[in-house]
Amino acid sequence: MQSKSANVIVLSGGTSVRFGSDKSQALLNGTSLISRILTAIPSDFSVVIVGEDPKISRSEYMCVQENPMSGGPVAGFKAGIDACTSELVVLIAVDMPFVFPSVLQLLNLVRVSDDAVMFVDENGFVQPLAAVYRRESVLRALANLGDVRGKSMRELVSQLKVQEIVMTADVQQAIMDIDTPADLSRAIAFLAQVKDNPQL
Repeated sequence: MQSKSANVIVLSGGTSVRFGSDKSQALLNGTSLISRILTAIPSDFSVVIVGEDPKISRSEYMCVQENPMSGGPVAGFKAGIDACTSELVVLIAVDMPFVFPSVLQLLNLVRVSDDAVMFVDENGFVQPLAAVYRRESVLRALANLGDVRGKSMRELVSQLKVQEIVMTADVQQAIMDIDTPADLSRAIAFLAQVKDNPQL
């Protein structure tokens, strides 16, 4: 199926406190998380990285900084979406290196009535950092929030009409995030298991 046009925002900022160093540069089989994500994004998508320039010459992207710095994910999302022009925006966090192919599926499920499309797990948790959003809807929600410093994605999402897509077992694996060195080890083991899967 042909995917709809969209901008892609990669949240690459943040403090990485639990990880202990810049997560975007953590290596999976010799490839940084940010490089792995950029490689997975087809060239016909315009990419906005919120964070420092990873200086990856083989990928095209623009970089912006959240305002205020260290203002949290909503501040990062605002910085990214202010730089976007497409009606639809794909948002992914840099610590989810396997998730883009799954989120690309969400892009084709967006209905006219949806402000966003997100995966939901069996416990009812909706994942806002690997999702598709309607740009104008997010801009309205951000305006309603006012000062975005320290605001949570849950606060932002609560103002949106979200289509929830139940995660399959494959999506549950692909959506793993890397918050700690132990998570990185788990991701390396997962990559070894799926090494013959071209999607990952």
